[in-house]
Formats: sequence, C-alpha cells, structure tokens
Amino acid sequence: MARRSCGLGLACFALLVAAAGATQYKVGGDNGWAVPDAGAEPFNTWAEKTSFQIGDTLLFVYPKDKDSVLLVEPADYNACNTSSYDKQFDDGSTTFTLDRAGDFFFISGVEDNCRANEKLIVMVAGAGAPGGSPSPTPSAPAPSSGGDAKAPPSSSPNAPAPKNSTAKGAPHAAAGGDKNGAGLTVAGFLASFVACIAYATLAF
Repeated sequence: MARRSCGLGLACFALLVAAAGATQYKVGGDNGWAVPDAGAEPFNTWAEKTSFQIGDTLLFVYPKDKDSVLLVEPADYNACNTSSYDKQFDDGSTTFTLDRAGDFFFISGVEDNCRANEKLIVMVAGAGAPGGSPSPTPSAPAPSSGGDAKAPPSSSPNAPAPKNSTAKGAPHAAAGGDKNGAGLTVAGFLASFVACIAYATLAF
C-alpha cells in the first residue's frame, strides 16, 4: 500500500506542476472579445508581445447573443469569411486550450466586427523553441493594416472547405486564473496540493 500511496502522490505532484506552468490569458483584457476601441491596442499587437506555450488557455468573454468566436483557416481569416470555420463557440465565455505548437486564427462570428479588427492570430512556441518564442512561420500579421495574415491556406484552392463544427461551452479544461495573463493562483495550487497529499495518505 505504501508503494501505491507514493505513486499516487507523485502523480498528483506531476499534474500540479504541469497546471502551474500553464497560463490563462483573457483576450482583450477588461474590454473582452469585442471590436477594439479607437486608440486601443489591436489584438495582434498584444499577441505578438506575449509568449504563448502549449497548454496555455485563452479566455474569450463576449455577449453571447451578439457575438461569437470562430477558429478558422488563414484564408478565411484574411477574408473575414464567417461561413467557413473549423470550430464555432457562442457561449459568451469561451476557454480555448492551445494544445499544439503553431498558429491559431480567430475571428468574430459577426463579419462586420471581423472587418473592424475583431480578429486574432496566436503563435504558440514549440517545446524546444529557445527563449519560449515561436519558431519562424510563414504568417506575418500586420495589425496596423487590419492584422491580415500572409500565410497561404493549408489546403489547395480546390480542396473542400473545412467542415463546420459547433462546440458550445468551454471545449477544453481551463488552467490558471481568469485575469489577464494570470496563471494558477497560489491559493488554488496549495489547496490542490494539500488535497492530493491527503488523498495519498488515505491510501495507506
């Protein structure tokens, strides 16, 4: 039983370390996922200054009856094409986990909002990228001119459009707090650690 308890304790510790390393970012800060105000920092300017890692999460907060979030291909991002998307979220408080290295393209589900710069490119660093910055990619966001991506579509022009899929609610487990760039809180970490130790002790 002692060996089993030790194994449970180590597993809990490993999970807590992984969770503590992940960060949740609230897209748009206090303004949330919305058309940027005049003079406000564009979404892509903020994203370019942030070192996103695999396991980090994005929190999109918006009025669910007026807006939504679409995960799209580069060509649809550039064109603000809201009729073709990989995933659609419309619950008003969407938590999206960055589960791989590379680029993620998000636009508002309202075409006019997208054309008014409610769009975002997130570049996630690979596990071996030095300094926590992403490896060079073909994408070259230009926030000052609307944030259009220059990356070519991942499929040929004759390939069928990505199949639309709707995911309501938070599709991935959130890791971290809900403040801008805030990770797992110390209190939450300690509470989880104590719970794990208690569970491992009871297994004796």
